[in-house]
Amino acid sequence: MTIPTPTVSLAANLGTGVFGNGLVQVFGASGTFTVPFGISRVRVRVWGAGGISAQATSTSGSGGGGFAMKVVDVSSGPTVAVTVGTASVGANGGTSSFGSFVSATGGVGAAAAATTVSAGGTGVGGDINFTGGSGNIPDSTTNGGSGGVAGVFGNGGTGNTGTTTIITTRNGNSGGGGVSATAVSVGLGLFGLPTSLVPSTSLDSIGTGAGSVTLNTSATNGGGGPGGVTPTGGGGFPGGGSSSTVANLALNSYGLVIVEY
Repeated sequence: MTIPTPTVSLAANLGTGVFGNGLVQVFGASGTFTVPFGISRVRVRVWGAGGISAQATSTSGSGGGGFAMKVVDVSSGPTVAVTVGTASVGANGGTSSFGSFVSATGGVGAAAAATTVSAGGTGVGGDINFTGGSGNIPDSTTNGGSGGVAGVFGNGGTGNTGTTTIITTRNGNSGGGGVSATAVSVGLGLFGLPTSLVPSTSLDSIGTGAGSVTLNTSATNGGGGPGGVTPTGGGGFPGGGSSSTVANLALNSYGLVIVEY
């Protein structure tokens, strides 16, 4: 799926500004970027997919996807292959890439009996490269939360450990880490802001959402997924780690590629 979109308002891209003509092509699935006439350079953002736990009672949260951004010289050919990482229950998140120029790996999916941290993915070959948050280990009663996706402002937040209420473990400069069923609040993204305060018209805001809690699908724009025994809320799109085993919620954890030109 490709969605060519004229940019309406990138003035809110306070970190990166407008690139080129201010046009954007969004890839929600693998495809091909055809270089427009007269364009020699593009700016590419890639998010890897989040990992998803093997079962709802998995003891460890899954990792969030990595992120990279790169200005690419596309004058050497008319097309570039685009790969968007996918996510599925019980598997590591897939890698997203723009040709061989830049890529972002997916987060690790926690195994059914996992008792160790599940690493986040990372950006590779970008002008900037950041790492997704790790899915964390449980305490004696509750599973760990999953990691948030990385984004243009930094690494994703780490999922919380079991029932802990320590905020700093699940906040990230990008997507917030997920929390367990008994935690008192969600993890926060974008320098500790809740999702409601993140500019929605900005490409820079993608991947900076809050983490989610069990039975809560509030992990928008890339937050981490929930922990707990019977989670139904998926990770945030794109690239949030998740411990949900509801198959259609795996779409929330898919990667994303955006080309500006």
